Amino acid sequence: MMKKLTCVTLLLFFGVVAFTQPKVLDKSGRKPDWINGVEKDFVIVSGSGATINDAQNSALMIIKERIVSSVADNVKATSVMQTEETNTNKSVYSFFEKYSSQVTSQSGKVPYLQGISLSNANEFYWEKLSDKKTGKTFYEYHIKYPFPEFELKKLVSDFKFRDKELTDNLNRIEEEVETVTSIEQIESNLDELKALQDAFIDARLDKVNTISARYRGLFKSVELTEIENSLGLLKFILRLNDRIISTVKKPTVISNCARVNGTKNNVTDWEISYDYENCYEDPENNVAVSFRFGNTTVSKKFYFNVAANKASIFVSETIQFVKLAEDAENILSFNCLITTVSRYDSPVIIQKVILEIKGIAPIIIEDINQSFSGKGNHALKLTVNASLAKQITTSAGKSNPVVSGTIQYKNQSTGENLTYRIYNQKYSTSW
Repeated sequence: MMKKLTCVTLLLFFGVVAFTQPKVLDKSGRKPDWINGVEKDFVIVSGSGATINDAQNSALMIIKERIVSSVADNVKATSVMQTEETNTNKSVYSFFEKYSSQVTSQSGKVPYLQGISLSNANEFYWEKLSDKKTGKTFYEYHIKYPFPEFELKKLVSDFKFRDKELTDNLNRIEEEVETVTSIEQIESNLDELKALQDAFIDARLDKVNTISARYRGLFKSVELTEIENSLGLLKFILRLNDRIISTVKKPTVISNCARVNGTKNNVTDWEISYDYENCYEDPENNVAVSFRFGNTTVSKKFYFNVAANKASIFVSETIQFVKLAEDAENILSFNCLITTVSRYDSPVIIQKVILEIKGIAPIIIEDINQSFSGKGNHALKLTVNASLAKQITTSAGKSNPVVSGTIQYKNQSTGENLTYRIYNQKYSTSW
């Protein structure tokens, strides 16, 4: 009775297995013996998919996973012989652990895996199958791929070399944060860090992100520093902390009133020329310079004074005559005190003064050569040895004693000779 039940059970089991096994609709040829086997110096895999191409790609991806695992195991095996694990060794483990689970997205970043293709396979075999339960068709693709021992050792060596190269590059870029000499070097290092960001998936990735943030912060630390600002010409440098940096990028230059004529890059500094003829005397006159570095705009307004080289004086107070020597009828020598007012900061030299009082010959004082600088009042004191008739020149008893004449002076900034006309200026005398 038990034998009969056993036979029935086995028959039912084989019937179920036969029913669940997919039906072969087509195949590439005779099914080879190596399928689902293991052979030295070969990787044997199978992949499935809705189309033959899907199944083929699945199998090739599994080959990549197997090779990655083999390289990882060998790197790990040689690393654990050391007395202490280094960060590099840990990063190798992390790389392969994550890579194995993300081989589809990461394979493009590993050069030695890009050469894996069906053309290098030793043998392949495929079947078109039908699921008896659902009626759906699919493909299974089997590949026998050569992977000899010497190739494994070469890949292990290549990986270690490349891994060290990447780490050394990261350390170099970190050191250069404090020594970069140009904007282009900052941008180049940021590009390299971007590539390293794609290469690293271990603790070094955090380091890459930190260093990248430091480099981007350099853009915000750049300052435009004026080294010369004369009317019509501006010179400035790009300063990063305590050092001058350069750039080939051309700045945007605008002005609220001036016409910009040109921008010149002298490597160590920048030079901007402009025409200010149409600018009024306004303290807000400026040349605005801006650069775009990454996502950061660095800018500054350089102010200029159109009156910086101008010179103009006038007399606004009573001119005073103070006697030094006299006789009964005449003043023989005297001091003439004139308060001159400068409208601008430019220095001037008083060269000659001519004073005209009605009824006497003009009083001429030459070779004065007194200098004044800055806006505001300046005391011009002249000692004159000339004879003046007391009765004619005295201010006493006169309702409106006035003096006319000229003051000749020179603009020291431009060398221009100028003249101020004194007209009916009130005066006083000490006699």
